[in-house]
Amino acid sequence: MNSSNDTGSSQTITATFGADNFEFHRITFTDKVILNVMVNGAMDTSFDIPLLTLSTINRSLDQEDSLGPEPVVLMGDPNNLKLQVIASQIGKVAAQLKEPKNVILSIASRWFGKPDETNDGDFEKLVFVLQHIKSLLA
Repeated sequence: MNSSNDTGSSQTITATFGADNFEFHRITFTDKVILNVMVNGAMDTSFDIPLLTLSTINRSLDQEDSLGPEPVVLMGDPNNLKLQVIASQIGKVAAQLKEPKNVILSIASRWFGKPDETNDGDFEKLVFVLQHIKSLLA
């Protein structure tokens, strides 16, 4: 679904991962992009992913091990490193856009499991989310 008005444009992509239903939603404004990643209708964590300067973006993209922009937790567990990594990877994707903008990200944290445990499917979940975010921002 795509729509546009004076305040911004929006787009929604729906997808499934196993038994879970996803809704990826983007609202674009002049100076900011709002991204919502709902899993089974829920979102419980929000981040502000700041817009980087061009020199910072280039330096970050040149370094493969760079985590990219450092997300700021607005709502949720500030000690959840799993979600911090996911948010920073989404920030890296957004930084590569033709016109990079500040990102407000809301996401369902429970789908990624406990923040202090790593699971076999964590990487696949990250890739799934990033693929859909890339499609949403394209």
